[in-house]
Amino acid sequence: MMEGLLSQVLTWIIQGLGFLFVLSVVVFFHELGHFLVARWCGVTVTTFSIGFGRELFGFYDRHGTRWRIAAIPLGGYVKFLDDANAASQPGTAVELSPEQQAGSFHGKPVWKRALVVAAGPAANFLIAALIYTGVNAAYGVSMVSARVDEVVAGMPAEKAGLKAGDLITEIDGWSIENFDDVVRIVTTSSGRTLSVTVDRDGKSLTFPVHPAMREHKDDLGVTVSLGDIGVRRNIPARIGAVIPVSPAAKAGFAAGDVIVAIDGTRVNSFEDVISAVSPAAGRSLAFTIDRKGTPQTVDVIPETTQTKQPDGTTVDRGRIGVAPDRPEPVAVSFPEAVRLGIRETYANIVQTITGIADIVTRRQSADQVGGPILMAEVTARVVELGWEPLLRWTALISANIGLLNLLPIPVLDGGHLVFYAIEAIRRRPLSQRVQEIGFQIGIAVVLMLVVFVNLNDLMRLGKRWLFGGG
Repeated sequence: MMEGLLSQVLTWIIQGLGFLFVLSVVVFFHELGHFLVARWCGVTVTTFSIGFGRELFGFYDRHGTRWRIAAIPLGGYVKFLDDANAASQPGTAVELSPEQQAGSFHGKPVWKRALVVAAGPAANFLIAALIYTGVNAAYGVSMVSARVDEVVAGMPAEKAGLKAGDLITEIDGWSIENFDDVVRIVTTSSGRTLSVTVDRDGKSLTFPVHPAMREHKDDLGVTVSLGDIGVRRNIPARIGAVIPVSPAAKAGFAAGDVIVAIDGTRVNSFEDVISAVSPAAGRSLAFTIDRKGTPQTVDVIPETTQTKQPDGTTVDRGRIGVAPDRPEPVAVSFPEAVRLGIRETYANIVQTITGIADIVTRRQSADQVGGPILMAEVTARVVELGWEPLLRWTALISANIGLLNLLPIPVLDGGHLVFYAIEAIRRRPLSQRVQEIGFQIGIAVVLMLVVFVNLNDLMRLGKRWLFGGG
C-alpha cells in the first residue's frame, strides 16, 4: 500500500512539473519577446517576472532589471520604467529626470511601442515553429497518406461521390499532404460545406461535402461537436497509449500491443476496434493481441460512457481506454523539418481562429472552453506519453497563447495595438481618461473570461466526480 501511495505521489509530482514546464516555456518566451525588442528600442525595463504575487527568487542584471520568479505561476509580465502597473498602463507616481525620459516606453514613437507589444505574440509563434522544427528533425514525422481506404455508407463523403482509392489533394484551397490534414480540417468545419478535391486514376475531381456533426466526449469530460465526412484509413490497430485506471489498463494492455481480433473476428484497423467495443458496454470481450510477435488473449469488459447524439438524445457506448499509435515516423531533412514546423504552427493558429468563430456563431458550445485546470489535466496525460508529445503540446499552447494575446481587449497585447493604431490614424494618443476606461473594461472582460473558463473546469470536474466521467 505504501509503495502504491509513493508511486502515485511521484506521478503527481512529475505531472505537476510537466505543467510548470509547459507554462514556464510559453510565458518566458512571450515576455522575452517584449523584453528584447524593448531593449532594442531603448526602453528601460525595470522588471521581468515569471508569475504574479510574492517573489520567491530574484536578482538584478547589469542594466538594473529585476528578474523574478513569483508564487503564482499563471502568467508573467515585463514592466517598463513609466508603467503604472503590470498591464503597461501609462503613468508613474515619480517625476522622471531627462535621462530617465530617454528610457520611457510611453514616450517612444507609436511604431516602436507597437513593435514592443507585438513582439510577445510573435515570440510565441516563433518558439512554436522552432519546437515543431526540432521535434520533426529529432523524432521524424509520421506520414499517413490521404488516400481513402474506406467510405462509410450513408455518410456525406459517399453521398457526394467520393470512393475508396481516391487521394484527397485539397480541401477548401488548403493543400493536403497527409491524412492528419484531412482530419484537422474536417473536424473543425462545423456547419460549412467543404470543397474536396481528389485524384482519381490521374484525374482531378472536386466534390462539395457537408460534414455531419457528431458529439465526442473525451476522457477529460470535454464534449465537442466534430465534423465527420465518413472517410477512413485502415491503419493497423496498434495501441499507442493506455489510459490509467481504464478497463484496458486493468487488463494489462500495453503501448505497442497490436489488436488482431475481438471475439474471434479479425481486426483490420482501429475503426474495427471502436465498432466492436462501442455496442459492448458491460459485456466481456476476448481480445487477441500481438505483443512483440507473441499472440495473447485478454478478456476485457468495456466501461459505459454516455454520448450525446446530434438530435440531443444520449446513448450508452462502450470504452476500454486505449488510444491508437501513430505510424512509424520517417526521417526528414532539416529544411523539410523547418517547413513542416512553420506549417504546423500556421495550422494551429487557423484552427484556433476557426474554433473561436464557431463559438461566437454558436456552431460550437462554449462549455467546451477550458482554463488552467483543463490545461493541467491535459498536460498530465501528455506527460505520460513522453517528451515528443509534451514538446508538441508545448508548441500548440505557445501558438494559442500568442493568438489569444492578440485579441483586441484592452490590457492584452491586442488591445494595446488597437490603441496604437487609433493613435497613428489620429496623429495623437487617446486621452488618459479614455485609456483608463478602456483598461477598466478590459480588466472586467478578462476577469469574466477567467471566471467562466474556471467554472467550466470545475463543472467538468464535478460531473466526473458525481457521475463517473460525465
